[in-house]
Order: sequence, then C-alpha cells, then structure tokens
Amino acid sequence: MTASKVFPLRIGRTKVPYGQFYGGLGDFSIAEFAEDKDHFIRVPIHAFLIEHAERGPVLVDTGIGPEQAGEHARYYRGSIMEYLMDDDEYELPAGERMEAQLARHGYRPADVQDVVITHFHEDHIGALNLFPHAQVHLGRAEYEARNTKALGLIPLAYPRSIEAVRHWRPVDFTDPGIGGFDGSADLFGDGSLVLLPTPGHSPGSTSVLVRMDGYDVLLPGDAMYTIQHLALDQVRQMQTADAGLFADSIRRIQWLHRALPNLVVLTSHDHTRYGEHLRAAMAGGGLSEADLAWAKAWERDTFDPVYNLNPAKLPRFVPAADGGPVGQVA
Repeated sequence: MTASKVFPLRIGRTKVPYGQFYGGLGDFSIAEFAEDKDHFIRVPIHAFLIEHAERGPVLVDTGIGPEQAGEHARYYRGSIMEYLMDDDEYELPAGERMEAQLARHGYRPADVQDVVITHFHEDHIGALNLFPHAQVHLGRAEYEARNTKALGLIPLAYPRSIEAVRHWRPVDFTDPGIGGFDGSADLFGDGSLVLLPTPGHSPGSTSVLVRMDGYDVLLPGDAMYTIQHLALDQVRQMQTADAGLFADSIRRIQWLHRALPNLVVLTSHDHTRYGEHLRAAMAGGGLSEADLAWAKAWERDTFDPVYNLNPAKLPRFVPAADGGPVGQVA
C-alpha cells in the first residue's frame, strides 16, 4: 500500500543563528549559539499531514504553539530556555496555527489518531498538547532520553510540551533495512510509512519514509536542516548530540537517496529553492511528474555523484540591508 497524500503544514517561523544551520564544520558551539546576536536567519517550521487509507490523518511532528510564540518567556519560565532564547524566537500567525492548518484539509485535532515525532526539540512538539488522545510514535532511544538534558543545559523535552501525552508508542527498528539502514519500522504493517533511525541530532532522532505512487518522500525532521546538508563534508549544522552518529545518519540517507532514484527529501526547515518549490508543489498532496523531474534536475545541478556541492550552491550569510541582526542565506 502507498500513502494517499502528503501535505506540508506551515507552522510559523523560527529565528536561528546562521551558525546553528551552517557552522557545524567550524565547531559552532552552544556558547556561540547563546552569544551571537548579529547573524540570525529566519527559517520556516513545518509539520506534515499524511492521509492514510485506513488510519486516516497521520501527523509527522506538530510544530509550535501560540504560547511559545506569543508568551515565550512566560511559557519557558523557570527553564534555561527563558534566558537562552530570545522572545521573538518564534513567529506564528493565526492562520499558521496547527488547528488552522488542519482545518484547511477538513480535519480537527480530534480526528488525528496517530502522531509521529521525529525528535523532542521544541519546534517539533510545541503543539503536541492538541493531541492527548493520539498514539505518539517515536524512536525508543528518544523516548528513553526524554528527561535528559540536551547540551548539558537544555531539556531534551520541555515538560509543558509533552505533559498532555497519554499514549506513548516507542518504536524499535526490527523490520528489514532499506538503503543504508540496517533496520526499519513499518509503522502500520503495510509498507506505506517506514520509520528509519537517524540519531545524532538527538539521541533517537527518527526519519519517516513515505511510499507514494511512483516516488518516495523522506521526512527527516532535523537529521538534515536543508537538502544541501546532504553535502556532509561541506555543509554541516551545529552538533547538538553525537557528532559521529549524526555523520553516520547523513551517510545512510545518502545511500537511501541513491537506492531510491525517485526519492525527494522534505526537511522541516528547508529555506532553499528546492524546499520552497516542493512544498508548493505538494499543496495538493502529491507531486506531478513535472515537479518530480524538476526536483531531480535541481539535485543533479547541486550535487556531484558523491554529494559534493556545486561551488555556486555553497551557502553564505548576507547581512540585512538595514544593518539589523537578521540577514539571509545566499
């Protein structure tokens, strides 16, 4: 069976240091993350709605909630995040809230019985409190690490973001491997949604492979910030957990990308033309042959066969024209 449709859901934006996205090869540190207030970029936050023939609407991640965006310091009061993150870290217009995005497709939060969490970082689980009734699927390593402190300071899962969940469903990757992966988890037993272990960004980070008709979609959460992060030796994000596991996961995704010629990669924060084009193309739930061909041509123009970037595609920070702290990526 294949999943019937995949809809990208825009759940606001987040302000991040440029080095968080692109400073990993320069060992951009948590201290720089906290102190660098001059090199920000704004990137989108996406969750994904999958229409499954038997399970109905399935969510991959939930994005952020209005309290995080509108009352940031109050929401995180008593946590290091109150001081480490700026009040304007998140933007969430009313029309981009999870409830509004679901309503565009004819659903309410109560209709969603299954949520897959790629990892516990705040911009992926902030609206999880809308789904206390749902089964929440995630890698077992992520579940078991939920009460630990990421980077020694920041909780992997902020308690207020997960306290409503009643039905945790930790996943073990005991099904056959695919591409570079030794194991997988066929979520519903029909081959339509396959979970893959991609640890490194967090202890149990999980990617979701959605089998479509004639092509496949990989939703890697933050295992990769953008499609350009396939170029592991040239573009690398700040390391937040295990750098060795992170690199290994990207290599396995590269292998999967080679093994599935019609695979497209939709990350949660891809601000590149590739991400923007594919999300717009999938507004109706799937890709046309022309859009799939466009994606493959973009990839060929961007990467060589061993995932080195075309030099013209190397990212660089462009300061704001008004001298403000929020620039862009060229």
